[in-house]
Amino acid sequence: MTAPPGSDTASVPGGGVVVGWVLVADEQAVCGTRVDPVFLTAGRAWTPDQLRQEHGQHLGVAVRAA
Repeated sequence: MTAPPGSDTASVPGGGVVVGWVLVADEQAVCGTRVDPVFLTAGRAWTPDQLRQEHGQHLGVAVRAA
């Protein structure tokens, strides 16, 4: 998870393991779709859009190899 400096992230679950990928309709993306990770954290699977909806639009998700 990423957030701008000074953001209150106390209630935001930490990042988790990527378990899949999902194709999301996005009119602003090239060809109208984008591929987002699905990750496990806080006992459930999340997409970045779901995490932002639940915990704030200022949050970002970065995927890196372990």
